[in-house]
Amino acid sequence: MKSILRFFAFTVLFSIAQKGYSQDPNFHVYLSFGQSNMEGYAKIEPQDKLGVDDRFQVLQAVTCPELKREKGNWYTAIPPLCRCSTGLTPVDYFGRNLVANLPKNIKVGVINVAVGGCKIELFDKDKTAEYVATAPDWMKGILKEYDENPYARLVELAKIAQKKGVIKGILLHQGESNTGDTLWPKKVKIVYDNLIKDLNLDPKKVPLLSGETVNEDQNGKCGSMNKIIATLPKTIPNSYIISSKGCTAEPDFLHFNAAGYRDLARRYADKMLSLLGYKFYDGKSPFIVHAPLGFDQFNVSIPAGKIETISYESKTVGSTRKATIYTPPGFNKKKKYPVLYLLHGIGGDEKEWLNGGNPQIILDNLYAEGKIEPMIVVMPNGRAIKEDSATGNIMAPDKVQAFADFEKDLLNDLIPFIEKKYPVLKDREHRAIAGLSMGGGQSLNFGLGNLDKFAWVGAFSAAPNTKMPEELLPNPEEAKKKLKLLWISCGDNDWLIENSKRTHDYLYKNDVPHIYYIEPGVHDFKVWKNGLYLFSQFLFKPVDQSNFAAYTILGNTEKTNPQ
Repeated sequence: MKSILRFFAFTVLFSIAQKGYSQDPNFHVYLSFGQSNMEGYAKIEPQDKLGVDDRFQVLQAVTCPELKREKGNWYTAIPPLCRCSTGLTPVDYFGRNLVANLPKNIKVGVINVAVGGCKIELFDKDKTAEYVATAPDWMKGILKEYDENPYARLVELAKIAQKKGVIKGILLHQGESNTGDTLWPKKVKIVYDNLIKDLNLDPKKVPLLSGETVNEDQNGKCGSMNKIIATLPKTIPNSYIISSKGCTAEPDFLHFNAAGYRDLARRYADKMLSLLGYKFYDGKSPFIVHAPLGFDQFNVSIPAGKIETISYESKTVGSTRKATIYTPPGFNKKKKYPVLYLLHGIGGDEKEWLNGGNPQIILDNLYAEGKIEPMIVVMPNGRAIKEDSATGNIMAPDKVQAFADFEKDLLNDLIPFIEKKYPVLKDREHRAIAGLSMGGGQSLNFGLGNLDKFAWVGAFSAAPNTKMPEELLPNPEEAKKKLKLLWISCGDNDWLIENSKRTHDYLYKNDVPHIYYIEPGVHDFKVWKNGLYLFSQFLFKPVDQSNFAAYTILGNTEKTNPQ
């Protein structure tokens, strides 16, 4: 027994030693590199040192005794943020804008390693030594501060940062010294790919934001380079170009002045906020309106839920039917859970969400961030017919009718089975229904038609099987009293959008609280996954209906001005 205990203790200690730290998902870290405009050319003005929120931190890149800062330590991000005597940089107001517009529990950290006048080749780790050996005399002092390897310094600091926070993005401002070099995008990709590999990052979660040089509208001497910079997303799919149009410049027309840096920095921040899923409601409140980058990407470092396939007897159909079940991380049979019934489209079955939408990954990530309540998710076959496979003529009248017949199977067979087999809460307040396309129509039909069974209803791109509004909800007053949340979403270029719009118009006319969310998109899983990401965060907790209008406003604005 003692040997077992010793072995267990050793295993725990070894695991702790191997990990050595715990990342804070609410500490967002950004790497920045490039040349003089990134290291900071403009003079730091008094306003730039005032009012810096201590939620905005810099990881010191070099030791500066006069600033009482040591390399590798975190400090409140009061400029200079690159080296001891550099000036204002876009990173300054990038961070300030982020912390001002993110929830108060989120901190932002930056690492700025930049070398004035360098070509992008300096950051290619396979070419650094050669570049340093032939560097001009005026650059050698800068390189010495980075031990003659700026890329290695950036990676060294990034690994320190990863002990505390999560790298969310990479900022680049470079190009003046490579003006006219059509291979520049490929050279940037080498550096980006190396950073991704050396820091064990997921390129789908970590975007590259690249700023333009001083624009031609400001007589920028290297403004022609912006045409090459504009092609970067063709080489690096997860890259975004930050416009410098209108950002004012120094008299040399190579560098931005302080005001220009502040404007450019705000644009970097606005793009990053958008990629994180934020917009602003009432002009000041940070508000998640779409899923952030990486929301549907597997994360090996977090607990995972479990997927299983079950069979149940259906008296409605007269056969044994299948459903896919998701139980959350840490599932405990002694605890009771709410249930979400998640329905598929006309061409799918109980596996469609798994095959196209990765709901288990979306939900696992949300659990890890503390954004949703633990719930069981049931993904049934919504075609209540003995031959219920999505084969042959899926539009055949009997198969289409089977989607309507599923209401009886759901209420009389599947729900009782789930409530017998799993530890679930059985009241309507703890039961939700949602679906995509044909399943969206089913969710509206069955959910609104059985308000004694469902308090939460969601439809993503509802199909024409959706009943007409007057039939769907003949008693709006009852819905007002019983519904916790009614969610209707669709892509703005979805050919089926009229089904969602007519339902919304009726609900709006009758003052039934609901969210009508229209996003840029078509009839596909990109829209449906985003719908699940947002809808699931409302479920089984208090709902503030005063926020509903924010999504409806999005629906009215995004269509005419998509991101």
